[in-house]
Amino acid sequence: MARRLLEAQSRGLWDPDPELLEELKNSYLEIESWIEELAGEGEFQGGAVDIVSFEDVPDWDKKMQEIRKILK
Repeated sequence: MARRLLEAQSRGLWDPDPELLEELKNSYLEIESWIEELAGEGEFQGGAVDIVSFEDVPDWDKKMQEIRKILK
């Protein structure tokens, strides 16, 4: 979230208070350092994302109906 907000600010899409922007930058750097420390020797660098489609999940429709019931 912080990265997206910083990107929006750099593109001129968001104009935060300078003090808030500085706090956000500091928080982002702190979070990144935690992630790097926990990730170890680069095993998780790059942030890979797995994309799953309905074709990959057996009984997709049934499972989605169950989820919709829970969310209502």
